[in-house]
Amino acid sequence: MLGSDLSSPTAVWTPLRPASVEAARARLAGTIWARSESAALAYRGFYAIGVACGRVGLSANALTYASLVFAAVSCLAAAKGYFLASAAMLLIGGVCDALDGVVARSTGNVTRYGALLDSTVDRVSDTLPLLGVLVFHAHFPLLALLPGIALVGSIVIPYVRARAEVLGATLPSLFMRRPERVVLLIVCLGLGGLHATAGEPALLLLAGTALLAVLNAVGGVAVLRAAERSLRELSPAPAPRINPRP
Repeated sequence: MLGSDLSSPTAVWTPLRPASVEAARARLAGTIWARSESAALAYRGFYAIGVACGRVGLSANALTYASLVFAAVSCLAAAKGYFLASAAMLLIGGVCDALDGVVARSTGNVTRYGALLDSTVDRVSDTLPLLGVLVFHAHFPLLALLPGIALVGSIVIPYVRARAEVLGATLPSLFMRRPERVVLLIVCLGLGGLHATAGEPALLLLAGTALLAVLNAVGGVAVLRAAERSLRELSPAPAPRINPRP
């Protein structure tokens, strides 16, 4: 693991060791994947691949930009009705996004700008595939509202978390973080590809995006309530009122 915060100019870098089962479980603690052996195994696999990418000279920022390109292609494919291709592009982009942080840490190139770039690209990549689904259903305005609402939710949850943490709140992992949203959207696009008809709405895809919209709304409310509790604990208690003597 890292010896210190690599964003510090005086940081000392130590190479990453292979992720142990305990390290994988600690990383996943507090998420819906915490008790999943498959998720722990996948994390260790991504960890090893990320270290290998760093060793061959692949930069974290290159992977971040690659994830954005794949998200853009996913958007275009969804807009044209190629939902299986859109799902595949989103999956590849998600893999790139999962690897960029490991590559940054393994090469000692963790920077504040890299963290900002990664977060910014994540927000754009969250919206692009749903934007493509919305464009595909543009001739069905009421149905197009479903991916539109899901798109709004995909922006609100990370914004609330980021803003609350800037204000000093400490938030639990909760659910409907980016990995859950991406996995669910990939499944939705895959279902849309299995039952897509040219010129007709992709009903299974729309059902999935409706579920995504509901879960995003629930996740947004959950993170707001958690932020409210945390911020109240940080706020000083109001001073007792003292009635002046007559």
